[in-house]
Amino acid sequence: MDKQYSNYQKKVIKGYYDNNETIKLQKLSELVTNLYLETSDKKIENGWKRINKMLIDLKVNEYQIERIMEEKDLELLSKKISTLF
Repeated sequence: MDKQYSNYQKKVIKGYYDNNETIKLQKLSELVTNLYLETSDKKIENGWKRINKMLIDLKVNEYQIERIMEEKDLELLSKKISTLF
């Protein structure tokens, strides 16, 4: 099924894909902030799983992802995010 989009819809879709990396980085930053404040072990573990997936989606170096995930160090992750911005 080939859907026809209006010019406005095409601009919105294009804008989303043009800024997709920035959107992902923002979501990752928000997740890190939430993990700093989180106290539930289950939510923390789920947060780290989401972080791993986000880092892969952002095409972060595999070695760096491994290091971050092994140490589960939010400070190290925050520094990495700041270099990505």
